[in-house]
Amino acid sequence: MRLTRIYQQQPLNEGSEINLSQEAVHHLTRVLRLTVGSEFVVFNGEGGEFKAKIIAMQKKIVTARVGAFNPMNPESPLQIILGQAIIRSEKMDYTLQKAVELGITHFMPLITERSWKLPYDRLEKRLSHWQAVIVNACEQSGRTQIPSLEEPILFQDAINKIQATIRAILIPNLTQTQLPIIKTCHRVAILVGPEGGWSKIETILALDAGYIPVQLGPRILRAETAGLVATTVFQGLFGDISLNLV
Repeated sequence: MRLTRIYQQQPLNEGSEINLSQEAVHHLTRVLRLTVGSEFVVFNGEGGEFKAKIIAMQKKIVTARVGAFNPMNPESPLQIILGQAIIRSEKMDYTLQKAVELGITHFMPLITERSWKLPYDRLEKRLSHWQAVIVNACEQSGRTQIPSLEEPILFQDAINKIQATIRAILIPNLTQTQLPIIKTCHRVAILVGPEGGWSKIETILALDAGYIPVQLGPRILRAETAGLVATTVFQGLFGDISLNLV
């Protein structure tokens, strides 16, 4: 049976004892009902993971002993920056969760003319929520490094800030898609518009800044789906996603 994976933002060393975060305590003891002697896997985002065992439990404190280190590295050689126009909460969560599972390394929420308006007084809470979605997706998918989360940024600022070998903007209804002919690529940026699409000026600004317009086939994809498809395509071209037949 696969052991539960838990992220802990603290130093980890073989043989050391650690007190788990309150989030981890709740998940392991209240949700999974683990007890003293139960084993799990712990990682801190610095690469690899450790086996661990619960050795003591109090009301709000759970202590674990860190065991053997596993230097596994499931991270893609391709860095992917996903710039997603802010969409409604449940759709944004879905995109973020699946994008992390697919291997993105940076997530950048974009404020565009037609994006969902996130109230300023809810920004900190929303960022905390998105960070939790990222961590949970890493725990589930076996990742050992935590993708970075940017604060929401204006579209016109983002297009100048982003640096990548390929900078692509998804635009439906194109007559032709052109990508530069390169054999290797280590960093890709993908910009995905809101449910209402890019405005005319946003498209012009991106193209003038050197972004490559990309169409994902003949069908119109939803805002929460398009970035996931593009991530998969680029991972197939330059990353580590492939079809392994057994």
